Amino acid sequence: MTHKTPLPQDQAGCHRNILAVATHLFVALAAFFALSACGNDTAADPKAAEKPAEKTTQVEVMEVVPRNIQETFTLPGTLEAWENISLAAELAGPIRWIGPEEGDVLEQNEPILRIDTDTVKANLKRDRTNFEIQQRELDRYQQLLDQQLVSQQEYDLQRNALEASRANLVQAELTLTKSTVKTPVHGVLDRLLVDIGEYVAIGDPLAQVVQVDRLKVLVDAPEKEVQFLQPGQQVDILTASIHAEKEERFPGHILHVGYQADPASRTYRVKIAIGNADGFFRPGMILRARFQRRQHQAAIAIPLYALVDLDGRKVVYLEKDGVAHLREVETGATVGREIILREGIAPADRLIVKGQHLLTDGARVTVQGE
Repeated sequence: MTHKTPLPQDQAGCHRNILAVATHLFVALAAFFALSACGNDTAADPKAAEKPAEKTTQVEVMEVVPRNIQETFTLPGTLEAWENISLAAELAGPIRWIGPEEGDVLEQNEPILRIDTDTVKANLKRDRTNFEIQQRELDRYQQLLDQQLVSQQEYDLQRNALEASRANLVQAELTLTKSTVKTPVHGVLDRLLVDIGEYVAIGDPLAQVVQVDRLKVLVDAPEKEVQFLQPGQQVDILTASIHAEKEERFPGHILHVGYQADPASRTYRVKIAIGNADGFFRPGMILRARFQRRQHQAAIAIPLYALVDLDGRKVVYLEKDGVAHLREVETGATVGREIILREGIAPADRLIVKGQHLLTDGARVTVQGE
């Protein structure tokens, strides 16, 4: 067995002093390194010691430019033939001849059909012959009267007979004219209502002719708009097709503005003339008529979406030197997707048109693209 020899008392005390010094030294070094680490973090991120940057909003702006603006309104309308004529029989008899077919273009006074022309021509020949006989007979009576071989009364009776035959001849000629039904206008034979051999009575419908080289657009205007309409005023006629690639416009002018309102709709009938030489339009089509309400000279108009409703006030935001400025405005008429401003902004102002709903007065902004 080995026995440890105890250290002398002075030597044991020395060891305890060394341990105490080492402990204090370790604590001091740990504190030093901790402070050094904090210092390094601050130096590595200098922004941490700076004040946070002020928030900005990205916006788009447009320069305010006055311009002339035409205020219009659009109403639906229906096309009507310039003339829509129903032809009826003026004498009774069978249909002997029909010339054109439905859809054919007719010149003015072009024959369409004939009614019992053989009988009418025979009657005309008879009456003409009778008139010629009476004319010769009156000439003979004139010679006899000069020779005092007949009385004045006999001569007057013969003269009356001549006048009667003359009236019959005129009636026969008129009947021949009526036997041939002609179109009174240049137009299209829209409907043919009889066939060859069919017997017609006086007044029976025969055909329908429409004049379509020009047409009428019928529009019902409300009371608030009729004050802006005058005969002769120019109108844009627009096609109503929803599948059209682009809006087609055709010129027209107002023919008449009704003076009495429709009792049911309280609207006023407006008639508009429109050319149709190429036959593009047909009666019964639905169109739109664009009328001018008024002309605004050097007006300031902004997009509707640029306007902000703030606690019942209409305001806009203007950009200047990177700052948004609130302006209260007075609005006027709405024209399409724009609204006219009477007061509040001036030409050359930079109007914020995107991002304005995120702003307050004095907010910092960044203009897109600048």
